[in-house]
Amino acid sequence: MEKLYIIVQFIIILVIIIVFLLFLRIFNSISKEKRIANFSIIALSDKPVSFIEKLQNLYYLVIKTISKSISKSKVWTNYSKKYEKFVVIDDVHKSTSMDFISKKILYTILAVLLSIISNILKFKMFSFFQIFISFLFGFFILDVFLKIREKKEEKRIEQDFLKAIIIMNNAFKSGRSIMQAVELVSTELEGPISNEFKKMLIDLTYGLELEVVFDRFASRVKLEEVKYMASSLVILNETGGKITKIFSSIERSFIERKRIKDEMNSTLALSNFVFKVLVTIPFIIFILIYFMDPTYFIPLVKEPLGNLILVLIIIIYIIYILLVKKIVKIREW
Repeated sequence: MEKLYIIVQFIIILVIIIVFLLFLRIFNSISKEKRIANFSIIALSDKPVSFIEKLQNLYYLVIKTISKSISKSKVWTNYSKKYEKFVVIDDVHKSTSMDFISKKILYTILAVLLSIISNILKFKMFSFFQIFISFLFGFFILDVFLKIREKKEEKRIEQDFLKAIIIMNNAFKSGRSIMQAVELVSTELEGPISNEFKKMLIDLTYGLELEVVFDRFASRVKLEEVKYMASSLVILNETGGKITKIFSSIERSFIERKRIKDEMNSTLALSNFVFKVLVTIPFIIFILIYFMDPTYFIPLVKEPLGNLILVLIIIIYIIYILLVKKIVKIREW
């Protein structure tokens, strides 16, 4: 077993050395190319590709290859549907929802390999638990970043949605249709709101019903204002009526709603700040005590009574956070 372990370790170190030499060779060739470029004639149509762009193209080539191989599986296809909301229409690499699954698979493989290589270089045997943790980390790390990105995009959409309503209202006043108004918003605005309206425009172009298009938009964005606008347009499309009058009313109500929300946020800003301070104070006290006396909290970990007290402290702290958060939410509502 030890001989096999040494052989595997030697092979991995050899592979790392070979990869390092290949990268060294690429950097050397790039530096020579830059030196020779000053004395050579380059065609106007030629666009030099940097080393970073080559790595990026290789990365997306691997992603597309994995997507092609797993796209036949119904399990992966159904799982990829939850990532459709993260697809960007104007993406240069034309990423699809299946590409997000491919990224998760690639990150999982890299995380497990790095964990194994790290243990081999430290002359330690890798355990199943460590590989399992690496697998979970690699598979779900992309979800964490996408969730953070989703929260940022939701805030930006909330800020830009009133602009979209004003543009659509002006479009309706000038006699344009719903499809033309959606197209106008997708071209006039930038960022996540533009991407969402481009998705709506594609859905309308492919002939989906207006109710389906706006329901999909509302399910992706998850804002009350969007649901209100979607239901208003659907009812208007079914029953008829003057769209300019309805949209002027929607615009006025959204402006008033935004004004009230801004006033409420400014009113609750101090209470939210106090809440954050009260939540972080116990951690600050813990860090200060630990640095002054690292053995102070040892009885809480080693003694049975200390374990019970530690569990009670954690439960009381969690209840405290939930109660204060609930109070703040009620006040905001």
